Amino acid sequence: MLSRRRIKRVVAISLGVVLLSAVAVGVLVGTGVLSEPSVSGVESEWGTVTGETTEIRTTATVDNPNPVGVPGVVDVAYSARLNDVVLARGEETGVGFGTGTSELRLSTQMSNTRIADWWVTHVNGDERSTLRVEATVSGPGFSREVPAQRSTVETDLLGGFAGDGERTVDFQGEPFLRVRGQTAEWGEADESVTPLTVSSTVENVHDYPVTLDGVEYTVEMNDVTLADDRRLSGVAVDPGETGTLDVRMALDSAKMADWWANHVNDSERSEVSVRLYGLVERDGEYERVPLRIYERSLDLETDVLGGGATGVTAREPPAQDVSFDRPEVADADREWGEVTDATTEVLTTVALNNTNSDAAINDLLALDVSQRTEINGVPVASGHRRVASLDAGRSEFELASAMNNSRVPSWWARHINGGERSTIRTIPTVRADLGFTQFDVSVPDRTSEFETDVLAGIGDAESETVTVGGRETLVVRPGSVAWGTATPETAPVDVRATLENQQREEVTVTAIDYRVTLGGVVLANRTVPESYTVPPGESRAVEFTMELDNSRMDEWWVRHVRNGESSAMEVAVTATIETPAGTETVPLDSLSGNSTVATDVLADD
Repeated sequence: MLSRRRIKRVVAISLGVVLLSAVAVGVLVGTGVLSEPSVSGVESEWGTVTGETTEIRTTATVDNPNPVGVPGVVDVAYSARLNDVVLARGEETGVGFGTGTSELRLSTQMSNTRIADWWVTHVNGDERSTLRVEATVSGPGFSREVPAQRSTVETDLLGGFAGDGERTVDFQGEPFLRVRGQTAEWGEADESVTPLTVSSTVENVHDYPVTLDGVEYTVEMNDVTLADDRRLSGVAVDPGETGTLDVRMALDSAKMADWWANHVNDSERSEVSVRLYGLVERDGEYERVPLRIYERSLDLETDVLGGGATGVTAREPPAQDVSFDRPEVADADREWGEVTDATTEVLTTVALNNTNSDAAINDLLALDVSQRTEINGVPVASGHRRVASLDAGRSEFELASAMNNSRVPSWWARHINGGERSTIRTIPTVRADLGFTQFDVSVPDRTSEFETDVLAGIGDAESETVTVGGRETLVVRPGSVAWGTATPETAPVDVRATLENQQREEVTVTAIDYRVTLGGVVLANRTVPESYTVPPGESRAVEFTMELDNSRMDEWWVRHVRNGESSAMEVAVTATIETPAGTETVPLDSLSGNSTVATDVLADD
C-alpha cells in the first residue's frame, strides 16, 4: 500500500516546483521585477468516497512577499501512477494568488476501478510497486515538465497468510487435527482473477480417518467478499498420519474497487480473512462441514496520504463457534420379530436424544448402528443399520438382527451346565458419522438373565407300587433326577431310584423305555441298555441315563418362540418286568412327569 511519508514528500516537492514555476511564468508576463513566492506546506487528505470514486483534496500554502498578486495565467497539471496505472490525474487552469499568505486547493476524483487495475500489477510484481508523480507547468509561450518523483510501495500479505506455527483444530472439546507448515503463493493475476494457493500439512490426531471430498473457501477484505467458491479436491488422512491440503482459490480482482471504498471509509484499516471449510459428498450433493480446516485473519493498516508505512499483523484464530453433542441413547427395547426355521429376528427399538440444534450439523449427521447378541457367551445374532438423517430432539429407529437358530444347541448346553441359568447380552455399537469422520456414541450393553426348571416334577413323586398280573411286584422309590454334563449334541438326564421286590420269586426288569418331548419335539425315545434283577424280598439301587438329543433344540426353539416362549415338557418312563407269572410292560409314574417351560429371554433386568 502507499506510504504516507513518501507521497507527502513527493507531492510537496512536485507542487513546490510547480508553484515556483507558475510564479516564474507570472513574472514573465508581468511588468516589474518581483520576488519569488514560496510554498510553506502541502497537505493532502481523502475527501468524499463513493462506490465509484475517491476524492483527493490537496491544499498548498503559498507565501507571496510581493506587493502585488500573481494573475491567473498559469496552468498546472499533475498525475500519480502506480506501476503505470494512473490512479489520479488533476489539472488547474488560470492559477493565481494574492499577496501575503494564501492557500491553493486542488481536488481530484480517483476512479476506484484504478485500484483494481493496480492490484493486478502489484500481485504480479511480488507485492512491490513503484509510485510515480509527474507534473507539468505551462503558461503563455512555454511548457515545462517537472522532474518525476519516484518511491516504492511494498506489502506482505503472503507472509501473513503463511506461518510455521502449529494450530490444533478442536472438535467437541477434543483435538481433531493439527495444522502446520502453512504456505501461500500468488498465481498470475489478471483483470478477472487473482489466484491464491494455500497449502498446509494436516495431521490426524483423531481416532478415526478424516476424509474431505473437497473444500469451500471464503476470502474477505473489510466485509467485501473477494472469493466464495469450492474446489472438489480433498484429502484423506488415517489416524496418526499426515497429509497435504492444497487449495487454489480464485479472488475476484474487480472486487478490489469495492474493498478500497470500505478501506478508506474505515480510516484505512481492513481485516483480511481466509477461511477453508471441508466438503463431504452425500447422495451426490456436496455439503459443508461446520469445521474450519484452515483460517487466517490479518489486520491491514495503511496511511497512504500520511507518513506511516503499511502494517500487516496476523490475528490469533478465534475459537471454534460450532459444537457437536453426540446423541445419547435414552432407551432400547427388544422383542422377537419374524421366526423361521433358520433364524429368529431380534427387533431392537432405540430411542435417541439429539441435542444438536444446528441444522448444518443435523443435515450431515448419520448414525451407523450395529449390535451383536450372545447367550452364555455364544454369539447368536448380529445386525447393522445406517440411520441416514437425525432430527433434533427425541427420535426412534428400529434395528433388526437375525439370530441363527443353529446356535441354540450350543447355548442351551451351557444353559443346562450353568444350573439352567442363562445370560443374554446385547452389545451395541453406535457411531455418529459426520461425513468427514466418525465419533463414538456411548451406549451401554443390555444384559438380562433367565432361568428354567425343565426337570421340575420329575422324580419328585412318592414311592409307587407296580403290579404285574394283578400282583404287587415292585415298589419304586425315586431317588434323584439331575442333569449330567451337556454338549451341543447330547443332554443327559441321570436317574437314580430304588427297586424293592415284593415277591418271593426273583424279579427282573428287562427294559426301561423313556420318551421325552419338549414343545412337541421328540428329544428322546430310547431304551436303557441295562437290565436289573432283584432277589425276592430285597432292594436294589438302579441308575440309568436318559440321553436327550440336544441337536434338536433348534427345532424346539422355533416352536417355543412362536408359542410365546412357553413349551410343554413331557417325560414318559415304562418298565418291562419279567416274573415267573409272566412278563408285562408297565408305566413308572414316579419317574415320569409333565411340566411347562416358560422363558422371557429378552426381558431387561
